Amino acid sequence: MTYPWPDGKRAAVCFTFDFDGESPYLWRSRDSHGPAVGELEQRRYGPNRGVLNLLSMLDNLGLAATAFVPGWIAHEYPDRVAEIVHKGHELALHGWCHEPPTHLSADDLRRTLDRAADELTGISGTRPVGYRSPSWDMSVDVFPVLRSLGVTYDSSLMGDDRPYEVDGVVEVPVDWATDDAPYYRYVAGDPRPPATVPEVREGWRAEIAAAKKHGTLCMITVHPWLSGRPARVDALEELLAPVVEDAELWTPTAGEIAAHHTGGRKVSLENLRRPFHD
Repeated sequence: MTYPWPDGKRAAVCFTFDFDGESPYLWRSRDSHGPAVGELEQRRYGPNRGVLNLLSMLDNLGLAATAFVPGWIAHEYPDRVAEIVHKGHELALHGWCHEPPTHLSADDLRRTLDRAADELTGISGTRPVGYRSPSWDMSVDVFPVLRSLGVTYDSSLMGDDRPYEVDGVVEVPVDWATDDAPYYRYVAGDPRPPATVPEVREGWRAEIAAAKKHGTLCMITVHPWLSGRPARVDALEELLAPVVEDAELWTPTAGEIAAHHTGGRKVSLENLRRPFHD
């Protein structure tokens, strides 16, 4: 079955970045703050340098992206988030301090997302309509909360390689294979070194080629503290330059994909809750 991409395009390649900086570490260590600052400083490379490097690359390509931004990051680094908006990119929700929704009640999730939405709106002037769950950790309780806040799309699940719908919310699906974290994330004590730049670039080149062949979405997800390093930024620019020039590929923001989606597969909450039967 062929998905109806706009203007006769064969497939879509969407570039997104999760601008979470040190917020995941702060959430994980909220009850046990100690003197260690190694990972904090590693993650602070994202707001200090990495996001600027990525924005420069996107400028060079003329490519619009979606930035999923925790409210805490917007509060701590408003100038950096304002720069994202100034460059013409979309802002979307990513929790307050990168809290996985499975760790929150529905009321706490609504409160934290509403607070984050207010923070982002204060910078951009536009209330965000998209959400990405921290670490792509989801529960069925998230979708009614999103709808209650006027959020029209989510980008956290992997049930298809084309947009679909979950409980009235458009799902713009993701994929671990095109997320930089499994390849580049390395902190002290990890058992394996980061992947090399050529390995990631060539793997993602194959993913884009397959999306074009099969008419699907290739969702690329990066993190400024990881992919914002110079060699990795250069590799991304080399990878994406021919994509932007390819007349058969659509390069939208996540919000543009959601706005375009008018049909396709629908998943109910009852289906997500369906128990396992032996």
